[in-house]
Amino acid sequence: MTFPTATTTTSPAPTTSVPRAAHRPDLQGLRGVAVLLVVAFHVWTEKVSGGVDVFFVLSAFLLTGSFLRRIEHGRPLELPAYWTRTFARLLGPVAVMLLAVLAAVFLWFPPSRWADLVTQAWGSLFYVVNWVLADQAVDYYAGNSAATTPLQHMWSLSVQGQVFLLWPLLLAGCALAARWMGIRVRPVAWAVFAAVFAGSLAWSVVATAAGSEAAYFSTLTRLWEFALGSLAALVLATTSTSRTASRRRTALARVTGMGLGWAGLAAILATPFLIGPDTRFPGTVALAPTLGAAAILLGGALAPEASAGTTRVLSARPLQWFGDRAYGIYLWHWPLLITYLLLTARDTVPVPVGLGILAASVALTRVTALLLTGWRALPGIRARSGIRLIATGLLVAVPLTGAHSYTTLRDPTAGVERTPENYPGAAVLRGDVTEVPDVPIIPTDAEREHEWGDTGVRCDSGEVPQVIADLGNCWLIEPEDGSAPDRTLVVLGDSHAQQLLTPIHRVADANNWRVVSYLRNACRYTSESENRDEECNEFNAATRQAALEVDPDAIVTIGTLSLAEAPHEKLVDGYEDGVRPFQDAGIPVLAFRDNPRFLFSMFACVEIYGPDHDRCNPARSESLLPENPLEELAARHEDLHSIDLTDRLCTEDVCPGVIGNIQVYMDLDHVTSTYGETLVPDVEARMLGALGWND
Repeated sequence: MTFPTATTTTSPAPTTSVPRAAHRPDLQGLRGVAVLLVVAFHVWTEKVSGGVDVFFVLSAFLLTGSFLRRIEHGRPLELPAYWTRTFARLLGPVAVMLLAVLAAVFLWFPPSRWADLVTQAWGSLFYVVNWVLADQAVDYYAGNSAATTPLQHMWSLSVQGQVFLLWPLLLAGCALAARWMGIRVRPVAWAVFAAVFAGSLAWSVVATAAGSEAAYFSTLTRLWEFALGSLAALVLATTSTSRTASRRRTALARVTGMGLGWAGLAAILATPFLIGPDTRFPGTVALAPTLGAAAILLGGALAPEASAGTTRVLSARPLQWFGDRAYGIYLWHWPLLITYLLLTARDTVPVPVGLGILAASVALTRVTALLLTGWRALPGIRARSGIRLIATGLLVAVPLTGAHSYTTLRDPTAGVERTPENYPGAAVLRGDVTEVPDVPIIPTDAEREHEWGDTGVRCDSGEVPQVIADLGNCWLIEPEDGSAPDRTLVVLGDSHAQQLLTPIHRVADANNWRVVSYLRNACRYTSESENRDEECNEFNAATRQAALEVDPDAIVTIGTLSLAEAPHEKLVDGYEDGVRPFQDAGIPVLAFRDNPRFLFSMFACVEIYGPDHDRCNPARSESLLPENPLEELAARHEDLHSIDLTDRLCTEDVCPGVIGNIQVYMDLDHVTSTYGETLVPDVEARMLGALGWND
């Protein structure tokens, strides 16, 4: 990855020339180390490598040092010219990558993802995609998977782009303040960057600890890393003013430099191995790679010629070679990785394939350079950086505009009637339908947030016990004509009980029932249990009492708990004790068997791989137990009735993600309300049969 430095301009130079910084091959080697860490840990693990943080420190170090030299030698900063040159150089490779990714998106990525990916491409073009990803609640910690965006890696370049705009302004402000106060610029810069470091680090710690995904992508939580690089540049600028050190002090500096260099390199290399899967980043954890990078910067300056120092290691030809190509490798490796995972439906990358991704990234870096060389040679493009910047931006913006318009106006279900004939759902497993038409699958991703179940209306707040109102929700379904209900049911439980309310609502409407639901997310109904948190136990106790006071004709609960891994299913802990008060009161209990639960979002699986892919049709034996655990319990209690809908969620062999053109699941374990509509005949027949209400 390359970073801008303040180069000479075409304006007349003052009498005092700006000395160039001493050539430091260890910095290019450090780039090589950082990019290899990024690629290795992106491709073969789901860990944060810390390599990007090294780039942050290094980029600010170079930028600050360059601007300080210009300020101290009275050279004009010419910020507009600096920004134009910088972004014209950086945007060229980004433009080539974005056009390639855009083509890959429309060739291979599912249409349901096009709109988000086009939005991310716009964000990448204007260096704000980190905020786009934060707004879209993208989970960086999800790691390398086909569900991840191929432009996710652009967040770091966006943060750097924003810093390349901000840092020159800060340094220009420091110069103005120093001139106004009649002092040198360095003390002012020290104060400014120390304040940025302290404030941003404090916010980074707070935001990261809060668990917000946006904290990873936020510029505000990352500014301190750049400030650390600037402080390192200021340290070297201060120490370099005295060149008359004694031989003894020179020896001490050499030893100190070697110690700093090795300690810094060890910290960088150790970072990805010390970060656990649950560690949140950046926060204080990011101090390891950033302080490590700063130590190398300082150590290399103090002991540049030390034969036992890190400068010799980092100057090795292979690291220099990768350092020269770091920017291109970083740009290309992630889209290649995500596209590979998408096309192969793999969760892991074999070592030879990972090396192939690295090699392909290097090759595409070279191809990109050749394309840009030809682009810059076009008449009018080469003349000025500003023209090149505008032309490059338009080269991407024009196709992006067309793609954006297409994805915005596109409606895959337009013109398709949502009839039972087109969308039979569970009717396929009932045997009512033998032929399923070829129409787009529903619900769409845009509709998914409305798929939580048809709960009815909220209960009158005056009739809901305070504990239930504070800890959960009460919902009410009543006869539409306002007549007195023939029967009353109470539904108790969590979101899995809520998803049942779509078919139960239809059954209630058809049979003139009243249904009261007491629901709290992640709180399945049962007796008091040490496996439940205090609020869940309190909520269950309150709903138990409220249900008894309603004196319903039946209680509806979920009696089992599906598990993503073996044994895949079990009885809800304490369930028998939980329903005993209702049985003692002579109230029958309907215990529904839970639906399957998966290790991944089934909705996303279908979107990415299609409904026929093996991944989206896991074996029934890997989804639930062979026998319903509720059957044995129901056999011991006359008023406990087991209702099993597994034969309407799974075939004899698999539990599909799509049945009858309808997405069965909205995530990894919740049945869509749309599919629930097609379960109405089954729920009605089995509830009435179990309760003996058929007459």
